Amino acid sequence: MMGFAPQGKGKWAPAAMRPAMRPAAPEPAFKRARIDPAGGGAETAIGEVRFVDAMATQKALQMTGSVLGGYAITVEPDARSKDGTKVTVRNLPDGLDWHKLKDHFGQCGFVKYADVKTANGTPVSGVVRFATTELAQSAMELNGTVLEGHEIAFKVHPGSKDQTKLQVFNIPSHMDWQELKDFFNQNGLTPIYCDVTTSGSMTAEVRFEDAQAAQAAAHALNGSILGGGEIQVVLDTTSTDGCKLAVSNVPAGLEWQELKDHFGQCGTVAFVQTSAEKASKGKGKGGKGKGKGSGDAGALQAMQQQMSQMMAQLQMMQKGAKGGGFSPMAGGGFSPMASFSPMAGGAGFGAGMFGGGKGAGTMMGEVRFSNAQGAQTAVMTLNGSSFKGATLSLGIDQSSQDASKIWVAGVPAGASWQELKEHFSWAGAVVYCNCK
Repeated sequence: MMGFAPQGKGKWAPAAMRPAMRPAAPEPAFKRARIDPAGGGAETAIGEVRFVDAMATQKALQMTGSVLGGYAITVEPDARSKDGTKVTVRNLPDGLDWHKLKDHFGQCGFVKYADVKTANGTPVSGVVRFATTELAQSAMELNGTVLEGHEIAFKVHPGSKDQTKLQVFNIPSHMDWQELKDFFNQNGLTPIYCDVTTSGSMTAEVRFEDAQAAQAAAHALNGSILGGGEIQVVLDTTSTDGCKLAVSNVPAGLEWQELKDHFGQCGTVAFVQTSAEKASKGKGKGGKGKGKGSGDAGALQAMQQQMSQMMAQLQMMQKGAKGGGFSPMAGGGFSPMASFSPMAGGAGFGAGMFGGGKGAGTMMGEVRFSNAQGAQTAVMTLNGSSFKGATLSLGIDQSSQDASKIWVAGVPAGASWQELKEHFSWAGAVVYCNCK
């Protein structure tokens, strides 16, 4: 009778009789890198990182597969980056702080800018300008188009006298201005200017002429959809007359006119101001909160001269500041150039134009036009405009003999001169542009 060697002692044993291999114990879930969102339902975010040179970018591309916040990330070169210094980071955990993203890639080289955008966050708003009214009207026909799962909407900007500037609502929160511009280009409509607000949401203050209208709005509009987002509306407990409402989860970039129109269905709106407007306008009151300016040409000229003088003083302080001590560009404290915008409703002096933000603070810019008319047009229309999530302040440079040169304050760190040139090019032919 043929025998078999006992299992575990002989050289081999039939497969059916071999003991099954014990599977290796899996790592605890909290230690495993998530390649797909956990449970298929977790949100992931998209990141943007810019370096000082392309060599650092090449090192960053090798970071694909590294773990950040428990997620295995992927790193791709940004095809739109002309100098090859920008990468896109995917599969980031939702809510990741941009500081952690910056620190993670700091081993590759100096990071000029880092940002994290939630893929499925509160929709944002944007603005787009075309060369002609006809092109703008053609863009309006795209109203209702689905863009990455969001049905976008258009409206002529209330401040556009020639109706070439449009507001865009319900934009996916992770999209930037270049992606929005690409959307129009793909539809055969090339804009001359395009911008998207930063991701996130705002709060707002709405006041009615009587308490009854305020109560009706709190009841009827709480949970209503505005600009693609679901807003929350409650009576402000600090209001002594019961006419004031506190509004939250307002899509970033929405302007006071849109809120006024939305709440106007419940009664006469006496005042509207968003948290973004309040931050940028400092001590703006009454009509300033509503974005109304006097339009007085003499007053505007006087304000421009005053701001130009202050700008010269600021530049002198920058040159004289060595080492420690006062630094007007250091982020906190007094900022004489904060949020001055005579064309945006005469906002007084606020705080925080310089410094802060994501990356390495803000920069100063210089733009020269082919003639003085272009510079004047830029100052009249783009002072207080939004550029890559920041609010710009600008004025005629008093050292310019032909008045064709302007200074620009509040340029976000990481912005290139090409982007700044494109921002101002619709006002006239730009012959020189620089930011530092």
